[in-house]
Amino acid sequence: MHWAVRQEFDRRAGARVAWGVGLSAVAAGLLLWLGYLLLAPYTVASSPGRDLECESPLAYGRSHASPSLCAGERDWPALVGILALSVPTAVAGAALVVSGTSRRRTSAHVFAILEMQASEERARGKK
Repeated sequence: MHWAVRQEFDRRAGARVAWGVGLSAVAAGLLLWLGYLLLAPYTVASSPGRDLECESPLAYGRSHASPSLCAGERDWPALVGILALSVPTAVAGAALVVSGTSRRRTSAHVFAILEMQASEERARGKK
C-alpha cells in the first residue's frame, strides 16, 4: 500500500520538476533572445532596394537617442517587455523545481522512517 502512494507522490513531484525545468528553459530562451536583440547589429529597409545598417542598441555604450529608422525598429519598451516576461517565468520555474525536489526528498525521508519502524516491529516480534 505504501509503495503505491509513494509512486503517485513521486510522479506528481516529478511532474512539478518537469514543469519547472520547462518554464526555466522558456525563461532562458527569452533572455537569450533579449541578449541577441540588444547586442546584434541589424538592417532596416529605408527605401526600395536600399537597406540601412544599424548598430546594436548597446553598441559602444550608446543607445538610439535621436528618432530614426534604427530607433523605431528596436525600441526600449519592447525590449523591456521581453525582460518582464522572462523574470516571472524564471521565478515560477525555479519555485516548481525547488518544490518538486523537496517533495521527493521529503517523501523518501518519510518512507525510510516507515521502513525503519516496520523493521523494528519485525525485530521485536522475533524476540
